[in-house]
Amino acid sequence: MPMTLTQLAKPQWQSFFERLSTLLRANVVEVEVSGLGLVDKIAADWVRLAVFAYNEDNDLLEISVHGADLAIHRPAQIHVRQDEAWLQSLEIVGGDGSRVFVILKEPLRV
Repeated sequence: MPMTLTQLAKPQWQSFFERLSTLLRANVVEVEVSGLGLVDKIAADWVRLAVFAYNEDNDLLEISVHGADLAIHRPAQIHVRQDEAWLQSLEIVGGDGSRVFVILKEPLRV
């Protein structure tokens, strides 16, 4: 089955990340950050996820892994890549055009 890339509607973000954070607690992820005019940089390479949360009131997405914390203010878009019911990765586009990729080492059944 081919993988699909789906953009999440903003009203879904908070509940999606609440559920996903619980499911991902034990998973190993890689977080890659790229920004306008910057060379791609790995923020965290295959580490356990601690926090993955979106706060609707502050329009803030927080990603915390062992050794790195990342706050994305006013995210513009969130895309999920999945194959059937298996989540492979996420792409978060910041309001400033930066991109954060969260890649799962093991696909997650969602």
